[in-house]
Amino acid sequence: VWHSDGCPAVKMTYRAAITVPYWSTAVMSAIGKGSIDNGDGTTMYSFDQPVAMPSYLLALAVGDIASCEISPRCKVWSEPSLLDACKFEFSQTESFLQIAEEITDMPYQWVRYDLLCLPPSFPYGGAENPCLTFVTPTLLAGDRSLASVVAHEIAHSWTGNLVTNRTWSHFWLNEGWTKWLERKIISKIHNDDRFFDFDAIGGWKALQEDVSILPAASTCLVLDLGDSDPDESYSIVPYEKGFHLLWNLERMIGSTTFLCFARAYLKKFAFVTVTSEEFRDFLDSFLEGNIAVSQMVLKHFDWEEWLHGEGMPPCGEPKFDRTLSGDAEALAKEWITYDEKGASVKQEPPSVDISEWTSSQKVCFLDAIMSGLENRNPFKTSTTKVMQDLYKFHETKNCEILYRLCMIGVSASDENIYPVVVRFITTQGRMKYIRPLYRALFATEKGKGIAIQAFLEHKDFYHPIAAKMIAMDLGAAVTARNKGEKNIPYQTLFIGTLAVVSIGAVVLARRKK
Repeated sequence: VWHSDGCPAVKMTYRAAITVPYWSTAVMSAIGKGSIDNGDGTTMYSFDQPVAMPSYLLALAVGDIASCEISPRCKVWSEPSLLDACKFEFSQTESFLQIAEEITDMPYQWVRYDLLCLPPSFPYGGAENPCLTFVTPTLLAGDRSLASVVAHEIAHSWTGNLVTNRTWSHFWLNEGWTKWLERKIISKIHNDDRFFDFDAIGGWKALQEDVSILPAASTCLVLDLGDSDPDESYSIVPYEKGFHLLWNLERMIGSTTFLCFARAYLKKFAFVTVTSEEFRDFLDSFLEGNIAVSQMVLKHFDWEEWLHGEGMPPCGEPKFDRTLSGDAEALAKEWITYDEKGASVKQEPPSVDISEWTSSQKVCFLDAIMSGLENRNPFKTSTTKVMQDLYKFHETKNCEILYRLCMIGVSASDENIYPVVVRFITTQGRMKYIRPLYRALFATEKGKGIAIQAFLEHKDFYHPIAAKMIAMDLGAAVTARNKGEKNIPYQTLFIGTLAVVSIGAVVLARRKK
């Protein structure tokens, strides 16, 4: 797999000819134009990307992969053994595309929307390469419950790929807009606007968690990156704080007016790049004809605080519609009460049957427990054992549920959960899961040595970016334990740790600013 780095200000079209061994297949962020048998044990694949795209989304993957059509313009690619699972998990892709076209009032520009399921060391949920989205196998939950990641990557086809932040300092324009559009897609796929708030509730909690551990300067929407590595500033902030800026504007000016603005914004900046200042100026010009609304935004919306202020959004926690989360939050309170009473009181654990709950409700339940434990002691190990025996969350294929179970168990210093945690963080490399779990383990007396040992034994499994960031999280302890080994700087490691090989790439780029 090869995924290029690059300045987001550069947009380009390109053609490519890729020569690979006969047993392998090449795919790219472009339209496939066929293949030729070279007669020497190699095959040449040709590609064309006629739509100007950000240079950082130039992507190539080569390996023993198979494909299956899921609609006339959508296909899934994966290792042959995972193809059926991918076909099922991502079967809503065409519906997501059609809904996004309806919301944006713009046709999908890139002709094909294919998905490639990467090896488990892939460090992100997805990468929105035009024509070929990369996705993590951690999405293969078996019940389509994590398909919102695909909705997110599809949304990027408009907000990120078509309209792009000019520099990484304005990254929120890519991700905040994409979170907004993703949640609109999800609420429409369910035909229920409550799902917009339901998803945003979890996003607000994730934002609180990141803001609590990040340097204050990294919690601003517009970042002063200077010469620093953007990877080191990567967080949930541009996603969720950016989303809340947009949602706050939507509630202020009204959903109908805001939707018209969103469509006008996409048309205005399609195929070019944009800054936060240009976004603000365009909103001002769009509202010029509506004096009352324009004056309200001018009076009540603090642009300086939103864009450059530190910490949580200045609007405070919104009044979410909690009708879909109510049962889950109520059960979480029951478990916290059960834990507080402890073994000194003869009691039965909460009896609510959650066997028919959706995976999203279970995630919400565990989120509510984690929120409820923030200002009190962690669960007792007796509580985590009862919960594990009752719900069997440690056996789930849903990584969002498993991640939260592990976080609760680690905070309780429950040694019974450690084998589950170690297996989870060493068999997949998605940073959303492994970095918080490594940090949580490292922060406990019992888990510190386990975290260091697990990382040193598996660091070559992880993507170089993930390995670098975990090493930073664990700090001097890793350096001390690793002393004497000959180390290659992570930034020089070849991305081939993803376990597939790219050979003979020739890219002919026609650059456009």
